[in-house]
Order: sequence, then structure tokens, then C-alpha cells
Amino acid sequence: MNPQPTLQARLLGHELRRIREASGLTVAEVAAHTGQSPSDVQRLEDGVTDAPEPEPTLWCRWDTTATSVINVLCRLADHIDIYAPLGIHPAHEHLDPDRCTAYVLTGTTIDRTDVTIRHITHVAHPGADRPLTRFTLPNGPAVVLYPYLHGAQFTEEPAHLTSAYTLFELLSDTATPVDER
Repeated sequence: MNPQPTLQARLLGHELRRIREASGLTVAEVAAHTGQSPSDVQRLEDGVTDAPEPEPTLWCRWDTTATSVINVLCRLADHIDIYAPLGIHPAHEHLDPDRCTAYVLTGTTIDRTDVTIRHITHVAHPGADRPLTRFTLPNGPAVVLYPYLHGAQFTEEPAHLTSAYTLFELLSDTATPVDER
């Protein structure tokens, strides 16, 4: 059985690593304190599981669970692309303009300085029917977020990733930076 990182385990592992590092502990010290082997602690932090086919999708209610997952992904991502025609959801935090690009319809007011804004003209609609966010992570596949009224879907499914990469490539080619309006 080949150990695979799962979305849920990667999120948990990232938080465990962040807490361990903030505490100033090494993997060996945590292993000694918990009675685990250093390799087991490292596997937890890497999000590796023995599941033969990891579940690529996480569904959760739109509450503190969803916003916590978004916050972890915002901190962890190398780059974040947000397709938000009518505005950016306030749950997106820990952003900066060098790592985050938001695509909004021309005329949409965005009062945020922590993202790079690009405008989509009304005639150049990309064909996506709902907002989505792509979190490009340093290790492992990207994660796509689909926000819904009462819930959130986070997925690493290849079909969703392909669609997200295609969408953001199209938006990158057609949307105009705010200064060029």
C-alpha cells in the first residue's frame, strides 16, 4: 500500500506543524513527548495516510469549520486565484497582492488592498457559473473551493483542477489590471 496525502490530513498536518514550530519544538521532541516515533510525527505533518484511495473532496457547513479551512489554505498557498465576479468573500484572510489575484466584473467595488484586482468586462464572461477559488499549494495538488449558500466544497479532484486551471488561464489572458482601465 502506497501512503497518500489526503486533503483533510494535509490541512491537519499543516496546523500540527505550525503549532509545533510556534512552540519551538523539533519533530524528535514532539515524538518523545507523545510516545510516537519521529517518522510517525513526520507522516502526520505531511498528511500521509495508508488509505489506498484518499478522498479528494471535503464538504462542510458554512460555519467556523469552512472559514478555518479557508484560513489554513490562505496561509499555506503559494498563490491564490479568486473568481468572484461580484466581490470577495470576507472569509479570505491572510492575503497579499503578490500571492493573490481576484477577478471581478468591471464596476464591482472592492475595498481591499491585500489582493491584486483584475477586471472582467461584461462581454468577456468566462462561462463559470459560480465563484471559486484556487489555492496553489507548495506540496501536493492545488485545492479548489466552491462556496455555496450553506456550505463549502474543497476539492483536489483532477477534473475540477483542470477546469480551474483553464478558467484562470483564460482570465489571466483577458482580464484587465485595475490601473489599465
